[in-house]
Amino acid sequence: MDQDLKAVHKAPLFSGLFPEELERLLAHARRRSLKAHEMLFAEGDKACAFYFIVEGSVRLYRLSPQGDEKVIEILMAGQTFGEAVVFLGGHYPVYAAALSDAALVEIPTDDFVRVLKANGEIALRMLASISMRLHQLINDVQALTLETAGQRVAGYLLDQCPVDAHAADIHIQVHKNVVASRLGVKPETFSRVLATLRDLGLISVAGNDIHIADRARLVRWRDQAGPGSGS
Repeated sequence: MDQDLKAVHKAPLFSGLFPEELERLLAHARRRSLKAHEMLFAEGDKACAFYFIVEGSVRLYRLSPQGDEKVIEILMAGQTFGEAVVFLGGHYPVYAAALSDAALVEIPTDDFVRVLKANGEIALRMLASISMRLHQLINDVQALTLETAGQRVAGYLLDQCPVDAHAADIHIQVHKNVVASRLGVKPETFSRVLATLRDLGLISVAGNDIHIADRARLVRWRDQAGPGSGS
């Protein structure tokens, strides 16, 4: 766990802790290894812990009554998830499964509550983390209700590159079907929008590697994209 301790300490949520505080927090933590697509917990499972991703990636999702999957969030190494259960208790509101082989640190919520009571700074950091997640969810609702599929896909690409870059190379680290679900579009629509952007000379695509030729032009296309850009 020594290497895991170093990784956890770099996370924004825990960076304000002294080493001895972090050791107390992780005294009963354990390392969890997941194979790609292995489920970590299901919606409705009792929430006894939250998680830090050391390696790999995880998706949070829900299932419709028909069994269709809607990806809520894609999480990568260095991120935490499940923090809200510290306050809410009860049960997990989503499913969590590995997108790739993954290594996690599982932190019991009872231990974390004790640290929160003794350290106001980390409590504020946690509230900030949850607030940012809420802000992202509000943006997601706005995108799903007010934006076309083309605007959502273009917005996703723009989110992956620096705002001050003229051009950028990005790598989609997960399967494109997962990204499509995250954006609320069908996989074929996602591919069709990429093809449209490629034909317009805005991007080039090689597998999961995408080159954005001119970020400003892509921003203009995103802002002007109407119903014809996909649905």
